[in-house]
Amino acid sequence: MPETLTQDEIDALLRSFSSDSPPEDEEASPGSGDGGGGGSESAGGPAGRPDRKLKWKLYDFQNPKIFSKEQMQTVQRIYDTFAKHLSSYMSGMLRVECTITINAVEEQRYFEYSNALPESIMMGVLDVKPLEGNMLMEIKKDTCYLILERLLGGMGDSPIVQPDFTEIELKLLEKFYRQIIRFVKDSWANVTDMEPELDRLETNARLTQIMSLDETVIIVLLSVKIRDHEGSMSICVPCINLDNIFENAANYAMLNRKRKHIDTEKTRDSILERVRTSQLDVRGILGSTTLTLQEVSHLQVGDVIPIEKPVDSPVLLRVGTIDWFDGEIGVKRNKMAVKIKNVLRKTQS
Repeated sequence: MPETLTQDEIDALLRSFSSDSPPEDEEASPGSGDGGGGGSESAGGPAGRPDRKLKWKLYDFQNPKIFSKEQMQTVQRIYDTFAKHLSSYMSGMLRVECTITINAVEEQRYFEYSNALPESIMMGVLDVKPLEGNMLMEIKKDTCYLILERLLGGMGDSPIVQPDFTEIELKLLEKFYRQIIRFVKDSWANVTDMEPELDRLETNARLTQIMSLDETVIIVLLSVKIRDHEGSMSICVPCINLDNIFENAANYAMLNRKRKHIDTEKTRDSILERVRTSQLDVRGILGSTTLTLQEVSHLQVGDVIPIEKPVDSPVLLRVGTIDWFDGEIGVKRNKMAVKIKNVLRKTQS
């Protein structure tokens, strides 16, 4: 086989680079194929090698991603907790089964999120200190009207969607938002001490200017299923200072694990010290016998009670209600004493 490529091979190579699919290996192995000519290869690639499919993803180098995969997973865990709390709350409030799940967690520019919204919306603007900027919580209008119909005593089977919300409907939805934003605080509790408050409600996406259009935000898309109704809601989280919060949260979690380990050791040592210094009732049992009540009533000073035990038998030492040792009786420093000879109960380390 020659070392240089022919013009046909060069043209085929250029065509393969310009196409979307990976280049196919046009070169046949020596001795392969039918007869003496260069044999053709199957679509699966050269003989002995599996077909390799090109996997690629668009990436905008002018607007690189700010957050890592681990940080995005942290946001998803946060709103998994939020979705569980909200599902339970709405099921009790609407007296019907509600299921809320996360569809996607994405990092975008705010103008991408804003352009995707319909003109007429129901959006809560939340002031979330210590984060700078506002968090947005948008619920689809058909879902809002179903919630309103259930709150007002209706069945919620076919809610009528109006172009605009009335003042009464806005007041009811404002109360609903104020109830559910407390779940935002609970879901972020392991990351930062957030104090969300409802600033206002917005109903027109085109007249709403919440933040700069080029600002980076995290979009959480959730599906809302209320019995047979399938709706959606979205949450827009500002990214200002969010990176620092994640970093501080990671450091806090590490320090908290160390602190818990130290606290556990201190608690264990404290408990053991209290156990060691606690007082126990220890008794030396010389022997025992059985008397009738009549015999006990006739006992006088100087009477002798025979014990069913030899004189040279060991003395039993009882700790609390458990027999622990035996030994022999004696005198030490003019006081009665028992010298331990055997351990009857082994302690567990």
